Amino acid sequence: MKFDIAQQPFVPAFLTLAVLVVAAVCRGDMAVVASSTDPCAVWLPAQALASFQAAFPGWAKAICGVLLLTTGIRTGHFAVRYNLYSVNTCIAIPFYGVIACGIAAGQVDLLACTCSLLLAFSLSNFCRSFTSNYAFDIIFRASLYLSIALLLVPQAAPLLLLLPLAIVHFHRTGRETIVAFAGLLLVPLALCYLNWGLGQPFFAPLTAWSGQIIESDAFFAFFGQIPLSSRILLGATLLCLVIGIGFLLSSRLSVNSKPRIILYYNIEVLLLAAAALCLPGASLPLFALAAVPGAVLLPVFFVCAYRSIVRTVYVLLLAGALMNLFLQ
Repeated sequence: MKFDIAQQPFVPAFLTLAVLVVAAVCRGDMAVVASSTDPCAVWLPAQALASFQAAFPGWAKAICGVLLLTTGIRTGHFAVRYNLYSVNTCIAIPFYGVIACGIAAGQVDLLACTCSLLLAFSLSNFCRSFTSNYAFDIIFRASLYLSIALLLVPQAAPLLLLLPLAIVHFHRTGRETIVAFAGLLLVPLALCYLNWGLGQPFFAPLTAWSGQIIESDAFFAFFGQIPLSSRILLGATLLCLVIGIGFLLSSRLSVNSKPRIILYYNIEVLLLAAAALCLPGASLPLFALAAVPGAVLLPVFFVCAYRSIVRTVYVLLLAGALMNLFLQ
């Protein structure tokens, strides 16, 4: 009996992800994180994690490995839970590793890995709010996770549009919208209030957050710094994504309306994550953000394409990711 790549079970999918994560953590380097110089009475969450990463790089690498594994499993569980494809498969799990570890050439960053996990939690809760019942607590948690993720990585600011897009796509009510924005503003306003209570300007934390983007490099500067091997792997992954999205839009993927809308929402998440890579200060570890929607959408190609093509492309993507990790 031949092993069907498109209907991959959990165990081989997890083992493949584990190999990619271990290779990235062992062979890669910690990304250099610039510390903020803006005067604030309180530490922003990003400053705390950046200081920990600089002081304990070994522990930071180990935590990044755990975060990457958790996010990959969470992403695969998300795809299975909502029956996003015409077959039951966990192939999204290794695809997360290909994008987050392979394309990133082994560069790991505690901020990006934490933000990626929070994005997976946020995306999962937003999609859970797609129900005929009220989902006040669910959409509040989704917005809260998104808010913390944006505080950690200012370059992820385009993902702020996930909230209004979710409200429109998943038909949330006005009261749920108010609750969602309350979850989004809770942590930033709490930091501002604490900073004000300690005698500093109220909006100083938000000013420091936005300044991390403004004082960085020019727009699109990141793409000129990507290694050639990462560009090749990125191009192959984008080609599979574009073909898969074409299959989805042409209705070749036989799914119900709810999974289809969720997949459309993930396309928008992927575009927003790609926009984050265009902002000043973007770096290779930020591919961990694009890996969440990318891993959800990549299986569409592998489910719809011919099995002989699927096996070849899957092996090439894994081999390319491992080569990119070990050749750095």
